[in-house]
This record gives sequence, structure tokens and C-alpha cells, in this order.
Amino acid sequence: MKISEFLIIDLDARELVDTKHSTRCALSLAELEILKSLVKHVGEVVSKETLNLAGWPGRIVAPSSLTQCMSSLRKKLQGQTDIEIKNIPRYGYSLCVIEPLEAVSSASAASVSLLSHQALTVTPQGACTTDYSNESESRKKTRRYRITAIALVATLIAGLHFFGGLKVIVNDLSLLAEPEVASITAKSLSLAQNESLLHTVQLDGQTKNMATKDVIENWFNYDGVFKNSTEKQLFAFENGRYESVALCNQFNGSCIDNQPLNLVTDVSTSMPPLDIQWLADTKLRMEQVTYNNILLDEFAPADKGLVEDVYRADVYYYSESKNVVRADVRLSLIFDSVNRGKLVAAACITDDMLKEISIRYQFSGEFKVSQSEVDGKAVSTFLVDVDDRSFTSPQQISKESATIYREIRKNVLQNERMVLRQIYQDDDSGVWMLPLWGETMVWAHREQVSL
Repeated sequence: MKISEFLIIDLDARELVDTKHSTRCALSLAELEILKSLVKHVGEVVSKETLNLAGWPGRIVAPSSLTQCMSSLRKKLQGQTDIEIKNIPRYGYSLCVIEPLEAVSSASAASVSLLSHQALTVTPQGACTTDYSNESESRKKTRRYRITAIALVATLIAGLHFFGGLKVIVNDLSLLAEPEVASITAKSLSLAQNESLLHTVQLDGQTKNMATKDVIENWFNYDGVFKNSTEKQLFAFENGRYESVALCNQFNGSCIDNQPLNLVTDVSTSMPPLDIQWLADTKLRMEQVTYNNILLDEFAPADKGLVEDVYRADVYYYSESKNVVRADVRLSLIFDSVNRGKLVAAACITDDMLKEISIRYQFSGEFKVSQSEVDGKAVSTFLVDVDDRSFTSPQQISKESATIYREIRKNVLQNERMVLRQIYQDDDSGVWMLPLWGETMVWAHREQVSL
């Protein structure tokens, strides 16, 4: 892997190689992975969280570990006058590589000559120069203004890029392209001899509509689970890879079910019939394990009169192997105003292989919320500016839990803004689309706590 004109990383030997002076310097595994991450994003600001994940994947290390690693890398790079690792306070680090003066001058001259729209003449040495001998004073002023404007824009972009501001702007612009909820289609169906209502959610750009019968046609032995006479309501969504169904078993104007059923299946495989009674027994067994409990951060300061909205849900992923994966999900929100506030989201993922150490994922930050109405339903879109996150995983992981591990790790590495959608709410519950197995439908029990 090349860093500069004379400096490369020998990945096989795990060494830093200076080809100009024919020297080699050994790298620790953490130094190698962190340096690789910096080189891949040369000139950009790489967050401390990203570097910790690169250097010590799946481990929790003290903040001083990264500081010591950076100090060691700087010592090993101190002979390289064209390379510098910069510390960006409260954010991360950036690897800066200074180009040779000739290359910079050549690039600058080429840019200015193209933008000035002047005729170019070639000297005997092959260098490009511009003929300004017959240029009027007004044209000279125009050219100077253009060059000044270009320099100012370039300086602004460079500053934003160096301090991470450009990445923030790109993230915000990319979120504008996030698909919105296009439709929420309601259809009647019968479940356990009860009239029920299924709400199928579709996002912008989706061409496939879920068929009503597809949602429950693979279920059996569910009369004992859904035997009460109360109306059932379901929300369903398919993202092309996973189908998620959120079901309230007791609906009477609002959801009075303390444990709604949230089920995710893989649509790319042929799934065997699902025994709902067996799933309910498995669900009950898994929910008795206390290490799945998640304690959310306490908001500080706890000003008198603040109200915390807490949502709790269990989401189950069912695969053809019948190894059920459980995601214990918690959301905690405090509104500072009608459309702004703070949010903490946490998930603990376990299955039969993760009985002692679970996958844990948590992020928090300030949010902005926008409201819209889709097919008569109020949809709230939460844009969360993530300022803190943690992600841990066990040494061993099952094939089934790896599905959500990959999805969450992708969010950790790529997204510094998160989009959460709420498409239903009453006094006792709320239906959310959360970034678990892609966009996952979750019907969560709701409580309000006065702080």
C-alpha cells in the first residue's frame, strides 16, 4: 500500500518501508490497521470511533490506547518530512501528505489556465504559458476576480475537508435523498378467527407491494397465542432482503398489548412453516435472561418538568435453521421543543450461541423531527446527529446473528447521521422503522417518565 512517493506499507511483512533510504520499520497489528484506515482516507478527518474499530475490532480499550498508538506512529514517521498525522481535537485524526512542489505548481497552473479561457502557447521545453500581451485592463480585472474567487472557494473547500465540515455537509445532503414513506396501505384480513387490519408500508422508489396473504400464510398453530377476541393490527414492510412484521395482539383504539410481536424473516430463502406457539415459548424463554436488559444513559441535567419518552421492544429474527435471534431494543427521547430534542437508542442482540456475551449497539445525539401525513397517518421522521456510539461483539457469532451484526457494523462505519421513522403512536405504544435488519418495523411499548 503506497503512502507517498517513497513510503509504502508492506502488508505481508507488516512493515513500513522507506524506498528512498532502504529502511524498514515493524508495525504492530493495531498500528497497521489504524495506518491503513488513515491512508484510505488521506486528507480526511477519521473519527476516533472508526480508528478504535480498525485497531481493536470487537474490543473495548481505554482512550489512551489510541493516543499511545498515534504517538508511536508519529515516531516511526518522523523522518518523513512530507507526511504528518494531525490531531483534530474532540473528533479524530487526519493523515496529511504534502505533494512535491512541482506537482502542486503544475496542477495549479493547469486549473488556472483552463478557467481563464485564454489561448495557450507551448514553449520549446513543453511548458504551458498564457499570452496576456494584448489583454485589456477590464479583462485583466475579470481574470483577477476569477482567480481570487477560485482561490477562496478552494480554500473554503480545503478547510471544510480538513476539519470534517465537508463530510458533514455531504452527509446532510445524502440524507435529503433518503426515501420517504410513500404509502401506508390498510387491508382487512382474518387472524385466529378475528378481523384484523394490516398496514403495508412502502417507501419512495419501491416497485413491489407485499401481498396481504404473504404476511401470515407461512404461520400455523397460532390460535392459542392469538385467542383473545380483541382486534389485531399489523404493520409490515419488505426492503428487498428482509420482511418485518409488527403485530399488536390486543388493539382497542390503541395497543394495550405489553409485548407486541415483532418478527423478521429473510425473503431470499425458502422458509419452512413457522410454528407461532413454538416461537411464543422460545420468546418467553429468551426474555427471562436478565443480561438482555439495557440501561439507557441518564440525561443530564435532569431539569424539573422534563418528560422522557421510553420505548421498549423485542424483535425476533427467524431463519430456516430455527435459531432465533433476539434484539432487545430501547429508545429514550427528551423533547427540548416541538421538533428538537435528544435521543438514546440501544440494542442488545442474543441467540442460543450468545448466552453470556451479547452484541451490544448504542448511539445517541440530538435530533430534528419533521412531520408529514401519509394516507391519513401521521409520520414523524427523526434526523439524529450522532455524537456518541458504542458497538461490541462476542468472539464467536452464529450465522443468523451475523445478519444483524453486518447491518449494524455498516451503520457504525458509514453513518454519522441516522434516520428513524415513527408511523404510529398512542398513549401506550408506537410503531417505528429502525435501522436493524435494514429498515425494520418495530411495535414498541411506550412509557413516559417525569424527570
